[in-house]
Amino acid sequence: MRGADALVKCLQAEGVRFVAGITSGSTMEISDALLAAPEIKTILTRHERVAGDMADGYARVSGEPGVCLAVMGPGASHIFASTAQSFADSVPVLALLGQTTRARLGAGAPQEMRLQEAFRTITKWEAAVNLPRRVPEVMRRAFSQLRNGPPGPVMLELPSDVMLEQFDDNLFSYQPVPRVRYRPEAAATEAAAELLVNAERPLIYAGAGVLKAGASPELLRLAELLSIPVMSTLPGKSGFPENHPLSLGLGGFPVAQLGTPQSLQFSKATDCLLAIGNSFGDQATRVQKWPQGVKLIHINSDYGRINQQYPADVGLVGDAKLALADLIAAVEDRLPKRQGGVKPEVAAAIAKAKAEWLAAWQPKLTADEVPLNPFRITWDFMHLVDRQRTILTHDAGGVRGHSCHHYEAIIPNGFVGWGTQSEMGWSLGAAMGMKLAHPDKLVAHIIGDGSFGMVGLDFETAVRHRIPILTLLYNNSAMGIVMDIQRSGFGDRFTMVDLGGDYVAIAKAVGGHAERVETPDQIVPALQRAIAVTEDGAPALVEFVTKRLEPQPRPDKAPGTF
Repeated sequence: MRGADALVKCLQAEGVRFVAGITSGSTMEISDALLAAPEIKTILTRHERVAGDMADGYARVSGEPGVCLAVMGPGASHIFASTAQSFADSVPVLALLGQTTRARLGAGAPQEMRLQEAFRTITKWEAAVNLPRRVPEVMRRAFSQLRNGPPGPVMLELPSDVMLEQFDDNLFSYQPVPRVRYRPEAAATEAAAELLVNAERPLIYAGAGVLKAGASPELLRLAELLSIPVMSTLPGKSGFPENHPLSLGLGGFPVAQLGTPQSLQFSKATDCLLAIGNSFGDQATRVQKWPQGVKLIHINSDYGRINQQYPADVGLVGDAKLALADLIAAVEDRLPKRQGGVKPEVAAAIAKAKAEWLAAWQPKLTADEVPLNPFRITWDFMHLVDRQRTILTHDAGGVRGHSCHHYEAIIPNGFVGWGTQSEMGWSLGAAMGMKLAHPDKLVAHIIGDGSFGMVGLDFETAVRHRIPILTLLYNNSAMGIVMDIQRSGFGDRFTMVDLGGDYVAIAKAVGGHAERVETPDQIVPALQRAIAVTEDGAPALVEFVTKRLEPQPRPDKAPGTF
């Protein structure tokens, strides 16, 4: 068999459902070999970056690695951006990249790049296949990296002659790589339980590690057992049901950029923080000092994350699901029988804080403004859809804050938040990947006109492959987040912000359903029509003409202020 045939057999064994990308000279052997594997859908995108985003979105909500393909040189450089996004958010994506022949490596062949050196800073692991018989070995190591330990992307460099060269098929042997979970040391778990049980005002801070480990049931059990309020990072949003009496919504510690006021209130009062699967990034901390007297219990699958930003009183290295299960058992050993449950006074304090927060925001959430207020659109969408059967994600820029703050996520991955690298246009490809992972759910993404301008022609990919996503385009004819930043830091001086275009015409031109909404009374009817189109198996786009500048929500500022 050819090296390419061996590669595809490994993908088959691993249960890969699709490969997205663009093929050409250096990957033709791979795309040819994929013809013998009809169960692996091949998806031609308009841009390699969107292919990487598609693999990323699929991986986030399926728990399985996504796979993308690009040719050497320009194709590899295009997919670099999406791989960097996956690396920043710890998402397992396998990037298969073509390369020049072994005989020409290092000789300055056309489009040759030092791929391993280029990708080393944005991948968990990278390798080159130098012999066709080594394909199974390298693929086994790649999927071991993708499925185990701290998640992240993997890049494989595949010289075209290695993919073409044949070897004895008796030498081929491959078994799919299982996922290996590991739990923290028992002594650390006992110490963490002791701190939690004796804390007067404990607080849970849930990150994306909860979702990646499928640990939502354990998180819910622990929170209810000790009546602990729960806030989440943006990537961890939906790991805990936000309609639960103990939910504070988005938060951070000591204070988050996009957190809610109630999360900030409880953060200031806590004496013990249990952080699960988060990394205390800049947006979640505002790089503030750790408050004196607050104990920190930090659970993470990557030992390098513990003590990275703040010193932990107890560090638990391991899978979040197993770590929480062990912690629950240790806590239960310390509680009198039948003790535990949501305390009425805690639930009442949270309910009061949330009610005050929503009351302050109601004028924005129900605004009858023309142009439209973006918060109103998200609010109407949330109340229209069945959130038990919906996945919503957002793009970079202003739409992040206009969507994540008030959309109440009630199932794991019902809302997919992100933003460490903030790659503009990510949500279009990602939504397609999410829909391929969950064809039975409504998958919608909110994207700004600036981001859509970067990737919008790949809406045709959704049309051509009948991937029925719903695109909600918030159009303020400007680079909104740039305006927000310039308004905050430079008064009313704006530059490089103006945009234009007829996005409905673009979507219709490539065969999709599209319509424009300019008044509040048309928000819900347009959404209903678009959702009906997706239920019939086709993608739909609704463009909303929004206010030119609407400030991002901040936990310590009133609605509508900078």
